[in-house]
Amino acid sequence: MPSEYIMYLSILLVGTLAIGGISATMVAINNTMEDRAIEVNLENILQSITEVIHDVKENGDNQVELGATDLNYINILSIPEDIHQEEYIIEVTSTETYYSLKASLKEDPEVFITVALLISPDIITISGSIDSTSNAPKVIYIFDGISSSIVLTN
Repeated sequence: MPSEYIMYLSILLVGTLAIGGISATMVAINNTMEDRAIEVNLENILQSITEVIHDVKENGDNQVELGATDLNYINILSIPEDIHQEEYIIEVTSTETYYSLKASLKEDPEVFITVALLISPDIITISGSIDSTSNAPKVIYIFDGISSSIVLTN
């Protein structure tokens, strides 16, 4: 009789450990999927801003070629204030060969995504940053008669 009691307790313990292991695995999968969803949403936002920057550059360059001597071409962006209740910042980064956009969470800068603009710093200057909570983020093409630049601003 005592051996049966010990056997039943052992089965109960193994079952409890199995349920605990499955629960821990499910929590880890959930956290991983949430992080991945945030990254995908950030990448989608960056892709849309990349398209806007290329359009602004093309339109600005066309106006300069047509004879504009002073130009401020503005495109107002529409971006979500948060992703999964997380606010974020978008900033321009550069290397010697091209510019990139980097989006990172305000609370956890370790979660970020980068998308290459594939525009050379030799062609135009791109700078600035956008806070997701700003009222009217903008992409501005500026030509002062000598040089062109694109600025991301709140």
